[in-house]
Order: sequence, then structure tokens, then C-alpha cells
Amino acid sequence: MVSIKPAKKKLKKLEAVRGFAAVYVVLHHLFAARLIIAGKDFSILFRFGQEAVILFFLLSGFVIQYAFSLSTDKSFRTFFTKRFLRIYIPLICVFIANYSLDAIQSRSFLRVDFHSLAATLLMLQDTSFLKPHVIADPFLGNTPLWSLSYEWWFYMVFFLVIAKIHKRPSQFVYILGILSAITYVIYPNFINNELMYLVIWWVGADMAKLYLQNKEINLRSLLIPLAALSAVTLILIINVMVHNRHVSAGVYPFLELRHFIFALITVIAALIWKKLNWRGFNSTIGLFEHIAPISFGIYISHWFLVADASYLNGAITNTALRTCCYILICIVFAYIIERVIYIKLNKWLLIRFTGTKK
Repeated sequence: MVSIKPAKKKLKKLEAVRGFAAVYVVLHHLFAARLIIAGKDFSILFRFGQEAVILFFLLSGFVIQYAFSLSTDKSFRTFFTKRFLRIYIPLICVFIANYSLDAIQSRSFLRVDFHSLAATLLMLQDTSFLKPHVIADPFLGNTPLWSLSYEWWFYMVFFLVIAKIHKRPSQFVYILGILSAITYVIYPNFINNELMYLVIWWVGADMAKLYLQNKEINLRSLLIPLAALSAVTLILIINVMVHNRHVSAGVYPFLELRHFIFALITVIAALIWKKLNWRGFNSTIGLFEHIAPISFGIYISHWFLVADASYLNGAITNTALRTCCYILICIVFAYIIERVIYIKLNKWLLIRFTGTKK
């Protein structure tokens, strides 16, 4: 039976989850350390910011596979240009705003860390205080930018695999990811780390394939993706045992294990929720659908505009009011770079470099 591809449309549930994840990361950076309400500490509710990023990876794999499958122009030039503009237009705006704000606060031009700047522009950044053998930390200390390097190289490897591996590309990726996890135990580095995490991203891509083919998404159809996730998880358990360190669960070698366990739990939980017809989704996570169009802008700008901000400290003494103002400024800034600057520049540059408007 030949499956009919559905017309490209917004996937509202995915949009809502994306908006929720972005908001959660902001709340994580604000309240993970301390949140006292009526004499009780609720900070534990917001200590899973890293897991929210893993949720982004799963969503990204689904969305990129979905969009690419339905696109008429599958050339590398068009694919690369679209992905490049989607990341770099908002990112450059964030660099300019972050540096300008820091310079205004210090009342002088700041020394630029060109190593960090170059690494971030080349998508080679990560967080050195969480993982070993990191090439460079994100530019200007904007720590949430660590995930962009993963996203970028997921895109590039995705296209390479789709273009070159015609027989069982998913199995190829999962085997590559498992082998990378094994080498990660021996010597963790940027390359095997990226390829190991590609397994998580590709699970989302495989779910999109099933969706596009009108096939049931269940435990049986996801047997291979879940087996790959489980295999990497087991390897990372061994990694923890080999490098038995008395450190926080938020750093290497526990951090990576946390990520893969969460990915497994998320996929299984989503399948269960789907079985329950997404009961309660619209009244909870569904409310964040309206945040999705500016979620990327919020994610990459909230560190210096909200979480690590001090530019309103002298003007507003009330902490709660000041935090609300920081959040409002971040939302407005995200709207400007996502819905105004990006849309206009993206349209103009796409026509210029690919001849297409979308």
C-alpha cells in the first residue's frame, strides 16, 4: 500500500511541548537553587533543565525529518541555508545584545574572547564545568548555547546519512551511536559525544517517519530506536562504574546517563499518554503552544536578560517585580528577533541564496 504524505502543517502538540520546554529552562535557571513558597522549598520541581534540552533534541529530530520529507527541494544548498539562517540570525542578534548590555553596564568596551567566539560560531562549544575535554565554553558565558553545537551537527550528519546511506540509515546511526558511546567510556571528546547524542535526536526522526507513513507509533514500531537508547544507557552505566567519582549527579559521568534515561522515559511516557488520548494535555502543556514561535529566542537570550541579569538591580529594588520585568524584557526581545528580524532577513536571504521563499 502506498502511503500518502499529509500536507505540511503545524504539529500543535509538538509546538506546545517546545514552548513548555523553553519556559521550563528559564524557570530552571531562576528557581533550581531556591524557591520558597509558604515556608516550603519547591526548587526540586525546577532542577531538570538539562532534561528539558533533551526534550528539545527529540522534538528537533521529529521536526527536521518531517520538514525535510515534505520539502520539494532536497538539495544540500537549500537544506544548509535554511538551517544556517534559522540558527545564526537570532544568534548574532543575541551576541550583539549581550555584548552591548555588558559593555553598557561596565561603561567600557569589553575584551572579546576570540577563542570562545570562534568556537561558538563554528558550533564547537560545550560546558567545561560539566563535561571533560570541552573545546570551548559558549561565547560571553551564555551557557544555554551549549546545545546549539549538538543541534547543528545533528543537522549536518542527518543530511549526510540521508544522502549517502540508502539502506537502513537508522540502523547505521544507532550502531554508530553505540560505538561512539563505547569510545566515550575510554576517552570522551567532542566527536564521540555528538555522535552518541545523535541517537536521541534520531529517535525523534524515526517517529516522524512512522507518522508520515501513517504507521502506528508504539513500542513495537519503536523497538529498534528504544533498543539503541537502552544500549547507550547501559554503556553509560558502565561509564559511571568505571569512573566512579564522588561528584554531583549534574556533571560527568552522571549527566550523560541522566540524559539517556530521561530520553527513554520520555518516549515511553509519550506512548502511554497517546494511548490515553492525550488526556489533560490541552489544559496543561497545551497552554504553551503560543510561546513556541519565540521559544528559540527565549532560550538563547534568557541567560543574560533574566537568569544572570543585574541591569535593573539599581532601578527596581523589589526582587519579584524585578524578575517579572526581566522576563517581560526577554519576551519582547525574543519576539523582535524571532518574529520581526528573523522573518524579514530569512525571507530576503533565502531568495538571494536559494531562489525560494520558504
